[in-house]
Amino acid sequence: MSRIAVGVDAGGSKTAVTYSIDGHCKGVWYGGSASPTVHGAERAGDSIAKTIELALDGALPGAIFVGAAGAGRENVAGELRNALESRFAGANVEVRDDAFIALRAAVPEGDGAVVIAGTGAITYAEKDGVGFRSGGYGYLFGDAGSGFGIGAAAVDRLLRAYDGRAPRDAFVDEIEAALEVRSLNETLQKIYAAESPARVVAALAPIAIESAGRGDRTAARIVQQAALELNSLVKAAIASAGLAGSGAPIAFSGGLLSASSLLTYLLETRLLNDFPDMPILKDNPAPSAGALCAAERLL
Repeated sequence: MSRIAVGVDAGGSKTAVTYSIDGHCKGVWYGGSASPTVHGAERAGDSIAKTIELALDGALPGAIFVGAAGAGRENVAGELRNALESRFAGANVEVRDDAFIALRAAVPEGDGAVVIAGTGAITYAEKDGVGFRSGGYGYLFGDAGSGFGIGAAAVDRLLRAYDGRAPRDAFVDEIEAALEVRSLNETLQKIYAAESPARVVAALAPIAIESAGRGDRTAARIVQQAALELNSLVKAAIASAGLAGSGAPIAFSGGLLSASSLLTYLLETRLLNDFPDMPILKDNPAPSAGALCAAERLL
């Protein structure tokens, strides 16, 4: 019988599922958001299970490894694990925080750190098998520097222009056009009435980053602040792990750090200044690849 391993990256924007048969990777399938922090563990587990079923097309997995935003909390990890075990009887299931699989996609083993900036933001560092995290507490409390954080700053600028606290400029026009709104009330309605307000807001981050890259001053200030916040996350996690000066790598992960931009340039510059002995790893494999490697070890 074929040995099937499944790796899952369950994030705030989408779910990525990759699987292998007898050690041969078969590709990546995508599903909807499966963040237990945003949707609750039951709904997130259902979304993950449906994406796995779509990818496997009726085949039964022997092992499933899930990295999920918010699964650093044991109760959340346990609920997701139970939900998947009930859907895939006999499979060996393990659930960890999504930061763990992002690190292992870039650094398969050994010490290292990863900074993730997507819908949310977190840094995870590991030394001698012990993990340390900074940030990643969800959009209400701890996603400064993330897509949501950048998008929220963009929306704040738009609202300030509407109520007279800030001048209207080209960046305001861009955000207004992206949201397809024409007034303060329309903006509030568009965001608060959305099924996932955090996703609507985070979707504005690439616009802000692109505008900053073209030299827009308003957008550049927002991106500069985001880089400062991400750098702060990395410094805290590295200090907690005792990795400074170790030569361990720092990996970039998440949609906002996947391509070169003003944000990646500013963050990399600060990190190299703070940690000259720690190489920066960019253009890394997707976190789902790290989850798949972990799943194969469960077989």
